[in-house]
Amino acid sequence: MAEELKNENAVQEAPAAEEKEALQTDTSAVEPSGTDASDDALERFLSREQEEKKPSKPPVKKSRKTLFIILGAIAVVAILIVVLILVRNQNKKADETAATEAEITANVNADGVHEASVALDENGKLVKDGAGTLLSYATADIRKIDIENQNGSFTVTSTTSGDEATVYKIVGFEDFALQDGVADNIASHTATLSFTRVIAVDAKLADYGLDQPRATVKATFGDNTAAIIRVGAEAAAEAGTYLSFGTSDTVYLVPSENVADYLTSVNQFISLSITETNEDPQNAEFSALTISGSHFDKPITLAPNADEAIEVQYLVTEPVQMFANAVEASDIAGNVRGLYAESVVCVNPSENQLASYGLDQPYATVKATYPDTQITLSASAPDDKGIVNIYNPDKKVIYTIQLAAVCWAKTSVELLLPENPLPAKLKFVDSIDFSAGSAEYAIDVTTKTETVTGDDGADQEVNTSTAACNGKDLNTDDFNVFFQNLNSIKNQGAAQSSGGSKVMSVTLHYTTDRAADTLDVLSGDNSQYVLSLNGSTIGTVSKAYIGSLIEGADNLIAGNPVAGL
Repeated sequence: MAEELKNENAVQEAPAAEEKEALQTDTSAVEPSGTDASDDALERFLSREQEEKKPSKPPVKKSRKTLFIILGAIAVVAILIVVLILVRNQNKKADETAATEAEITANVNADGVHEASVALDENGKLVKDGAGTLLSYATADIRKIDIENQNGSFTVTSTTSGDEATVYKIVGFEDFALQDGVADNIASHTATLSFTRVIAVDAKLADYGLDQPRATVKATFGDNTAAIIRVGAEAAAEAGTYLSFGTSDTVYLVPSENVADYLTSVNQFISLSITETNEDPQNAEFSALTISGSHFDKPITLAPNADEAIEVQYLVTEPVQMFANAVEASDIAGNVRGLYAESVVCVNPSENQLASYGLDQPYATVKATYPDTQITLSASAPDDKGIVNIYNPDKKVIYTIQLAAVCWAKTSVELLLPENPLPAKLKFVDSIDFSAGSAEYAIDVTTKTETVTGDDGADQEVNTSTAACNGKDLNTDDFNVFFQNLNSIKNQGAAQSSGGSKVMSVTLHYTTDRAADTLDVLSGDNSQYVLSLNGSTIGTVSKAYIGSLIEGADNLIAGNPVAGL
């Protein structure tokens, strides 16, 4: 028993001993004893103290920085909330204004002019400033609309016949076609004149551009009443346009598109169609087309090719006779009928006005004769943006259009030079006279046409051409290659001179009524020869190509293979 008690006391005393030992250890660390162990303890203690103090300052700075960021974010969020509330309130107010009809009393004064009075409270303030309607008529009730703006003045009249739709005309311009819907829009927006908001009553009109209106409109109705509308400045942020009505100083806001036509020139109502589109294919082709003007030394005349022996669509007949360049001639032909302008600049011009637009002595004039009509158009010199004024004397209107849309105004003989100077179809060739230097060949051509049924059951013509020289048959394959080389002579551009001595000559005789065509190759400069068709200089050709062509002709006659070029 005594031994158990002794052991228990030992257990209870052990922690005390440990605490005492720990206390002694701590004390020795504070009070160095001069021993190595004490020095190490002191060093560890000081190191520990520095390690604990080093991070003590940065957390303070980091906490402040984080606090500033949080406060800044809160401020930004608060500002955004305020802005959203303001915008929401403004939108809500705008929606309420738009949804709320203004209180208006309409009447007609002693002069028969429509007036409108807006309801005010006892303090002279608007009771409601919402939307409303100042006029409510059918468009057929309009007799006329007089419009005066910064571009001039004009009058729109209406005519209704029986059950037919009302037709609107501009006085003095009855003979001019109008753009579709323009006059109808004016009538529609005038008959029903609505506003989106009442801006001010007894307003200072100058603040809204209504002291000197951009447009003043007087509409006269079938009931012998009239309405006066004044168009002021545009409101900020494209909210609309300010307007006054009758004789009052009340200012209304209306959609800008509803009054846009009041502000335009009468020219902007005229149709932009310069020439009508041809609907009948039989009238699509001109029989003759002549281009003249200050831009041209001599008039240029085009005519359609009617001879099936030649594979071109147009011919140049003046100032030279040649086959026309396919692309340039087609563009010219397509730039006469169906032209559409960018704008109208003058209607029924005087001589002085024609001169002011550069049309008294036109830069270019085209005259085209069709089976159903004749069209004459004149163009001014292009400006630095490539825009020309174009005049149609039949319509008495001056338009603007891109030069690229009227390529006849900028064409030339050089642009009309044929790419292929001799585009004959072999099946219509009767004979070929060929000469180069001392060599001269007369080649007779025979073509047989057979009708062959193809695999698809359709009939098609097959042409087989053979050739002979001085009664001797030529190799058919080599002859076809030779003719293809002849047909593929490429015009390389305008010649600087009419050429010198003859280098080569080819004359094609046809089985049709077409007169023979003679292509002469003449000595020229550098690496080019000069091309002459039927006595007219039409361009240049590579010397190397002509050399190979002559060699091929010699090989053909000699019975040697002819190389394709």
